[in-house]
Amino acid sequence: MSKNVITMIKKELRRVFTDRRMVLSLLLPGIIVFVLYSFMGNFTSELVGVDDSHVYQVYTVNEPTEFNAFNLTDAYDIEILSPSVDDETLLQQISDDEVDLYIVYEENFYAKMQAYQVGDGPAPKIDIYFNSTNNESQAIYNYYVGMLTQYESAISNKFDINPSTDIVYDQATQDDFSIMMITSLLPFLLMTFLFSGAMQVSTESIAGEKERGTIATLLITPTKRSEIAIAKIISLSIITLVSATSSFAGVMLSLPKLLGTAEVSINMYGPGTYILLFIVIISTVLIYVVLLSIISAFAKTIKEASSLAVPFMMLNMLIGISSMLGVSSSGIAPYFIPLFNSVQSITSILQLEFSGINLLITILTNLAVVSLGVWLLTKMFNSEKYMFKK
Repeated sequence: MSKNVITMIKKELRRVFTDRRMVLSLLLPGIIVFVLYSFMGNFTSELVGVDDSHVYQVYTVNEPTEFNAFNLTDAYDIEILSPSVDDETLLQQISDDEVDLYIVYEENFYAKMQAYQVGDGPAPKIDIYFNSTNNESQAIYNYYVGMLTQYESAISNKFDINPSTDIVYDQATQDDFSIMMITSLLPFLLMTFLFSGAMQVSTESIAGEKERGTIATLLITPTKRSEIAIAKIISLSIITLVSATSSFAGVMLSLPKLLGTAEVSINMYGPGTYILLFIVIISTVLIYVVLLSIISAFAKTIKEASSLAVPFMMLNMLIGISSMLGVSSSGIAPYFIPLFNSVQSITSILQLEFSGINLLITILTNLAVVSLGVWLLTKMFNSEKYMFKK
């Protein structure tokens, strides 16, 4: 390798590693991924897992005493009950997450199973009713199906589980299914659209004026720097909201085709749902615009502002991915975390299970962050170091 090549390499490396902004942009993605993935891993296990203290209510009919051992396991605390209401009421309770499982064995099941020979006709059957959108119901359903399937394999297919095609065993309603699909996808898309829209206009706003040399003209006007900061944020937020509203409407209307199923519906959402969503969206947009405006004020050029915004775009996508769990937290703590609280609030609103207190915490937390951002942006407008650096 020639001396000139080595000299050029040293020069290029020196240029990058002596620039604090460049070093930050190189290291920040890895730090963000590590911290967020660690946090999301713990959070995912809490949301997707079932409560260890949960007592599973399992109703059975005609259960053979020989199968009592299935009810005794260290993995689940199972309470076996006999129905005191009609089947329709019990199935509705499963749909409403009040009951976890309903198992109906054919009358004289065990004797019929022992006498059954393959080819004799329909095998003795077991009907198991559950709710696939309820974590506990799905978990205990999987447990019993697993145990019964293992037992069935050992005795050469002497009975069938849920054999009837004209019986609905999964008591999740169409609305339940629609909500599950929407909450697993829409919050992530919303967060992505909001950030992309804000990034498109915010990084150009201040850094662009620096490049064009018009920032000085703006700053020498008698207008207060705080008013300039507020005006920038409000105007950019309105532009971002227009873009986000268009994207949101397009996604909601195209959801059935996007998900490849006509079973997804948005009929369960009323005007109140969309108003609450819009409130959360506004507070989220304000955070994005403030953050990206600060980055734009810190950068020298539009290109540099866009580069510095990339790690935050990755962070936003990782936060948005948490929505794919389709579950919102019932605790208060997550709603004090900016942006993550927006995902949680959007998810809970779409689940029709939002808490007024958690929603209020989200809005107030986001507005507090915005206020802090406006203060910081004003300080930057007052600093020649940031406004006029070359």
